[in-house]
Amino acid sequence: MDMRLKELIRVMITEEMADVSVYTVEAKLYGSLPKIGDKLYELFTRLAHEKRTRLKGLSKISKEGVGFRQRKTEGACSIEACLRTHISRNERSVQLYRDLLKLLVKPETQEMLKEIIAQERGYLAALKELRAQFTEPGKPK
Repeated sequence: MDMRLKELIRVMITEEMADVSVYTVEAKLYGSLPKIGDKLYELFTRLAHEKRTRLKGLSKISKEGVGFRQRKTEGACSIEACLRTHISRNERSVQLYRDLLKLLVKPETQEMLKEIIAQERGYLAALKELRAQFTEPGKPK
């Protein structure tokens, strides 16, 4: 496995582990907000679960364990910062997975990454929709 590929996989594993921790904390932190709390809690919980599951796939690609442990982390200082950060991190994840896809040659691995990219794009749309609902006039801030 070439060094660039190993490095990119390691970055993705680190990113996914951080996301699992942060989504879990912020689901609890912001899940009781009026109007969007239920949607936010459901989305963040689903994202944390999906990313935890995804770590197993990345482990297979890297042929090494990921050594995942829930990390102690704090949530964003505001819901606006939370959503802005998740949207930015999600956009970065899409790009990193696209970069990883270019480096892999096994068709089954490429298919798995294409599915991940599609999921990430769907999550990005859901996060943007949540942010739009939160920032609509008359919505809580």
